[in-house]
Amino acid sequence: MNFNDVIWGWASSLPNWQSDLVRRLYEKSNLEAKENNEIFHNLLHEHGFTELVGNTNLLELEHIPNKARGNSVKITKLGNLQNVSAIDPKHGIEFSADGLTIIYGENSAGKSSYAKVLKQACRAVDSKTKIHPNIYQDNQSTSTADIHFIKQDGTEAKLTRKANTSPESILSSISIFDTDCARIYAQNDNEVVFIPSEFKIFDLIATHQTRLKQELQTQKDSYVAKKPDFNAVSEQTKVRTFLNTITHKTKKNEIHTHCTFTEQDQKRFDEIESDLKMLSTENPQRKVRELERIIMDVAALFEDLKNVEHELSRQNIGHLINTHQHYLDYKDTLEVLTKDAFTNQPLGKVGENPWKRLWEAAKHYHLDAYPAQAFPNTDDTARCVLCQQELSIEAKIRLQTFEEFMNDSISQEVQTRYQTRKTMINRIRTLPLERIKTAPFLNYLQDEGIELYTPLHNFIVSALKVQKFVLQAESNVPLSQELAPLLMECPIFEIEEFLSVKNGEVARLRSLLERNNIKELQEEQHELLAKKEIHNRIEDVHLCVKVCRDDFNFEKALKALDTTKITRKYNELSSVFLTDHFKTEIEKELKELRCNHISFDVNNKGVKGKTTIKLHLNSNAKVSLNEVLSEGEQKAISLAFFLAETSAIDNGGGIILDDPVSSLDHGRREYVARRLVQEAKQRQVIVFTHDIIFLYTLQNFAKRNAVQNICCNVRRIDRQAGIAGQELPWVAQKLKQRIGYLRNQIPALIRKRSELDPTIYHLEVKQWFMLLREAWERAVEEVLFKSVIQRFDATVKTQSLIGLEITEEMIQAVTEGMTVSSSMVHDEAMGYDRITPSIEEMELELQKLDSFYKKNKPK
Repeated sequence: MNFNDVIWGWASSLPNWQSDLVRRLYEKSNLEAKENNEIFHNLLHEHGFTELVGNTNLLELEHIPNKARGNSVKITKLGNLQNVSAIDPKHGIEFSADGLTIIYGENSAGKSSYAKVLKQACRAVDSKTKIHPNIYQDNQSTSTADIHFIKQDGTEAKLTRKANTSPESILSSISIFDTDCARIYAQNDNEVVFIPSEFKIFDLIATHQTRLKQELQTQKDSYVAKKPDFNAVSEQTKVRTFLNTITHKTKKNEIHTHCTFTEQDQKRFDEIESDLKMLSTENPQRKVRELERIIMDVAALFEDLKNVEHELSRQNIGHLINTHQHYLDYKDTLEVLTKDAFTNQPLGKVGENPWKRLWEAAKHYHLDAYPAQAFPNTDDTARCVLCQQELSIEAKIRLQTFEEFMNDSISQEVQTRYQTRKTMINRIRTLPLERIKTAPFLNYLQDEGIELYTPLHNFIVSALKVQKFVLQAESNVPLSQELAPLLMECPIFEIEEFLSVKNGEVARLRSLLERNNIKELQEEQHELLAKKEIHNRIEDVHLCVKVCRDDFNFEKALKALDTTKITRKYNELSSVFLTDHFKTEIEKELKELRCNHISFDVNNKGVKGKTTIKLHLNSNAKVSLNEVLSEGEQKAISLAFFLAETSAIDNGGGIILDDPVSSLDHGRREYVARRLVQEAKQRQVIVFTHDIIFLYTLQNFAKRNAVQNICCNVRRIDRQAGIAGQELPWVAQKLKQRIGYLRNQIPALIRKRSELDPTIYHLEVKQWFMLLREAWERAVEEVLFKSVIQRFDATVKTQSLIGLEITEEMIQAVTEGMTVSSSMVHDEAMGYDRITPSIEEMELELQKLDSFYKKNKPK
């Protein structure tokens, strides 16, 4: 099978953005931020976000290389741990690049914190490991650590890692096992790291698409969170129904139809509000009667106003002023003539109005007294119709003169003008201005604050001024058109409109009373209110549609990032090979760890471009591993799974194990130690343990198999943890190391001799002799018995008996050394006050032990 052709055939059907991604990954597996951003834009551009510019360069056959062997590294140092638990940043751990490195530390010493840093940085099955800062310090800085390593090409490198971040890809060849991993391996599916180099592209694609999917999901969630909330819009309304059904397909005209609140809508809303108020809180019948009364008042007032407006029109007032002026002119002329005609009369004021009335009365009586004679009758027999005396010649002449004056045209014109003026003035005097001024309708308008009140009030005030001006004519005061007050415009049209509105209200109220439809009005009101509310938020509606449209495109893009097809293709090419290979490895590891009495089947299941494998008991009953196996068995099986997984890697990547044996299954210590030492022959092996016996066992197997190994002791002092040093804990030290430790303690005791209280110093010396005694005990095991029997060793090395030789001199040396050291350790009687040994005495006793070791140590 030509793998390149298979990949090319598969990739040819990929969409442009994904073809471009595959090309980039073939050229460079670790893409930079700019490249990832371009891929992101390509994806979105092809799924509806046309405003983003795409930049795709499709995969070609020549882009598909044969992948080289994996890139393994070896960790050489872990240090400068800043704000990581209680680890002292001045300390760190150095690792052997080849062979075995053992890190020992008691519980809470800090060794697991070191392991957690490595576990997060490398490929670990458990992804829930959490590194906490130093709880004893108020330090908000980021937790970091420096990891030194050697690349496969031999170059040295260092990375500064932030805690609780994604694993470092360059360290992915290193596998980690600890207690948490044991539970993962025993109870859950785990990820098999063995991926042939030619299949690595599937893992890279899946990894990048998963990351893209996470970023896209985050961006989508953040963007969709901006979608406007319309919960405030009333439920059970057409508007709310429309809002709830907005999708990426919603059109602008639909928004206009459902969310535009017009002036007509406002008018109808006000009517409904008024109607509901009327029906629920007022007496509609009384309201109808009030409106009808107002309508009647306005109708009557309307006629009066039209009459006033007509009579006081500028034209009529001008005509009256002209008539009045003509009357005054004729009157003045008549007065001149009267003066000439009635001068030197016996009585005064002849010709004036009282006299004229008397004259008219005389003429009227003449019709009865002398019906056949013309007035005045001046015959010889005629008498005066007023005094009924005989008329003298002078009287007859006077009567004839009076009659001629009264019948003159000027006098007649004066009378005519006077009557015309009088009629016009009477019409203006009798205008119903007082009735208008006191009409209840005016008070109604004012109380209700209706705008009609102001123009109507202004008209009435101006009408009264015009009336007052005109009535001055009765006093024969000259009037001028220019001086006449201006009559304001009467709001006839507005009053007619008011009447129309009120008549409409009456009709609507009568209709309301007939229908009594409060529920329907309330529903319509809710609809209009919802429409009004959403009209004020019309931009939010448009934004909602845009968010829905973009959300739809986001979903298409997220679906395109699904890795199912990638996994399916991967499994199509690798499932048989990988499953058979792994099954062979797990069976071998179970046998090595003495768990081969348990049968297993291996199932494979593809996940995100990789194959995960699950172990289960080969039994008829469906049970989980943790339900039937002891903790020790579970851990051993998990370790077998781990070693089988890592053994499938062909690049020699190292392994790191944190407490790989269970204290409840100590019988497997030897098998685990033997297996790890065997693995250390071909790869870097780092073991973290708190089990001193396991430490000893590892050292023994490493020594037997000539495997390079170093040890590191991690200690805690008060609140400072992670204090690392090459010296092992006292209980694990060989005799040579113990001698060196005791020798190094003497300078410290010299300083303390001058600093401490003598009693306390005596106790320090006593402690030193106690350790010296234990060193002599270890000398018995290592030197006297040539390690045939050792307390931490489960075996008796009978083959070493051949070289066993115990002399009297040796026994005497041990006896003397134990006696001297024990004398300082045992409790003494109160009366016995032993002098504190001098430094010289201590050096002498240590020299005896050292000489014994050098003289008799195994060859």
